[in-house]
Amino acid sequence: MGQLPGGAVQSAGFPANYPYAVSSPLPSALLRPLQQPLYDTDVLLAPAATQNAIQFFQRGLGQNDAAAVVKTLAETNVAQSGQLANPLEFSVFAFNFVIAPAVTQADFIAIMTGSVFSFLYTGNRVYLQIPLNRIPTGVGPEGFAATTVGATTLYQVKNGVGHISNTYRFTIGKSALRIRPTENFQIQLTWPRGVPVVVAANRLQVFILGLQWSPL
Repeated sequence: MGQLPGGAVQSAGFPANYPYAVSSPLPSALLRPLQQPLYDTDVLLAPAATQNAIQFFQRGLGQNDAAAVVKTLAETNVAQSGQLANPLEFSVFAFNFVIAPAVTQADFIAIMTGSVFSFLYTGNRVYLQIPLNRIPTGVGPEGFAATTVGATTLYQVKNGVGHISNTYRFTIGKSALRIRPTENFQIQLTWPRGVPVVVAANRLQVFILGLQWSPL
């Protein structure tokens, strides 16, 4: 706080001893990189009569998924819909996709057949579009296992070798894409041939791997 000099006060039409404040922009936040992925979960309903697309990262913590169940940290670590909370940023390196355990063989085929994985960023521009069966599962058990519960056979399916390097790598010009707090992003799963009809509701989960830039 201060006071304007007398000449400035008179020329500006202010009364004598008029107080003033000097403001300056807030300093940029100091961020540190953490090897923490962004992840989100949603549900493919059964029967999926009209649900031929799922949008991830559009419903954050505390909001309902497609099955009207509130999302917790078990489902997502993104608080805002389609954006990172300020001042968080993220450097995108790779992607993973997971179908929750206990999927039936018929549902696995329905989900994976004719499906497209799309990553959209800044104004819904498509930065990656590829058949879903090219996005590996990442860390997890390998292979295809089945167990019978009553009259139902349940399957655990892993698309790819279960180790940490098993990702769909994604960089632009050998540099990571930087998601900033005010920029929209999402992942879409679509079935252009038609709605995937599944026997049971299936939890689908996506991961964006990279560096999460968090405040010190």
